[in-house]
Formats: sequence, C-alpha cells, structure tokens
Amino acid sequence: MAERRKDETAEEAMGGATAAPKRGLAWPGWRDPIVATLVYLVAVSALFAIFPGIDTGIAGLFHDQTGFPASRIATLVALRHFGEQTIGFVLIVLLAAILAKILWPLRPMGVRPRSIVFLVAGLALGPGLVVNAIFKNFSGRPRPIQVDLFGGPDMFMRAWQFGGQCVQNCSFISGEAATAIWLVSLVLLAPKTLRPFFAVPLGVVILALSINRMAFGGHFASDVMISWGITLLIILVLHRVIILGPLGPRIDRAVERALTRAGIGLRQFASGKGAHKDGPERKA
Repeated sequence: MAERRKDETAEEAMGGATAAPKRGLAWPGWRDPIVATLVYLVAVSALFAIFPGIDTGIAGLFHDQTGFPASRIATLVALRHFGEQTIGFVLIVLLAAILAKILWPLRPMGVRPRSIVFLVAGLALGPGLVVNAIFKNFSGRPRPIQVDLFGGPDMFMRAWQFGGQCVQNCSFISGEAATAIWLVSLVLLAPKTLRPFFAVPLGVVILALSINRMAFGGHFASDVMISWGITLLIILVLHRVIILGPLGPRIDRAVERALTRAGIGLRQFASGKGAHKDGPERKA
C-alpha cells in the first residue's frame, strides 16, 4: 500500500510538472488586451464592410434639410475645442516635468521618464503618423458632409474601400477619435486599484468627443470605431514594451542621466557666464 501511494504521489507530481507548461503556452484569449483589441478591430471592420448601410443610417440621424445642425451649436463646438485643450494640457504637464528636472537636476523627476516616452510615442505614432499622416491622406473616403446622400458632391465609400474622390484629410479614419482614445494611456499609467475611477469619466469624455465629430458630419461611425481599435492597439503594444517590459528601467535611467547632465551643465554655464561678467567690473 505504501508503495502504491508513493507511485501515485510521483505520478501526480509529474502530472503537475507537465501541466504547468501547458498553461503557460495556452492561447491568452480575452485576458490579453492586445488580442481582444485585434478581435474587436476585425469584427468591427467586417461589420461595416459587409453592411455599409449602418454607416449611412447612423449619419442620417444627425442630418436634416439644413445639413448637420450640430456643427452650428456653440456648446458642441466648445466640446470639440475642449478635446484639443485636454491634449494640450497633458503635453504641457509633461514638458513642465522635463523643464523642472533641468532646473533642479539633482531632484528625481515628478513623472517617470518611461511614462513621458510612452505618452508622447503613443500620440505621435497613433493619431499622428498612422491615422493622420497615412490613413487620412491615402484612404480617399469622403466625409458624410461631402457625400451625395447628404447633399455633397462625392459618392459614398464603405469602410476600407480606398480610392474615393477625397484627396487629403479624408474621413477614414477619424483623427479626433484617435486622439480621444489616446486618453486611455492615462488610465494605463494609474495604479490598478484606481483605474476604474479614471476610466469611467475619461470613457464619457472619449465617447462624447467621438460622437460629436459624427454629429458634425465629419466622420462615419466606422471611421470612429476603427480608429479606436487601431489607436488602442498601438497604445497597448507601446505600454507592454515601454512601461511593462525591460526597456522601461533603461529609459528611466537614460533620460534621468541626460537631463541631470543638461541641468548641471546649464548651471555651470550660467555661473561661468556670471563670473565672466563680474570679472571686468571688479578690475574697473
């Protein structure tokens, strides 16, 4: 009996040892936000490509005989400016953190360098390069206000159908929706316990800014939702590489070291320049 128990124990141990690698190699599924975002992007793209009437139907909800009246409502115009001002405020805070480090080089930075790199890289690569520089300039998709269904001169183009009559700054995909979803980056930088408290109000802001552009006749629903997916995918990849990966501490050390040297060098230059100015006065 004792030998049987030993054999069973050994088999269980071997089974447990072999089970662990299987769990590690299992497909991450919905637990991986990058995989979930890819699935979302494919599903949304397929939906609007197969059923383009969804785009025109939603756009029609904001259109009347006068065009897109929401674009003439002062409150909604102010909301659009609020989105631009929010992005500007975040960038000012990041710039202030860099300048503070240069002015007080021996103090640690108020914002982690890797967080600054992550936020700036996400904004530059997502809304900046991929959305505005590439998609909007080469998709050729006219905006709702430009298509013949809503009184414009151009023909409607479905999502992912390139070669329309728009030449540049086109409808596909939405730049302002990309900039709005970029605010998710701030949630990812917050402690996990506090993320829900930041996610809810920021989610409302993201939704309001994105729908606002649709109400103005500036974008179709597919422009907005696909822009969300592409930008979020870029943000999540950058977050994994820059914030969670081994590259993060290296960025922290390199940026801290560089700004410390710059700050000390600036102080030495200022003090040396001041001493140079004082020298002739003493001789006189």
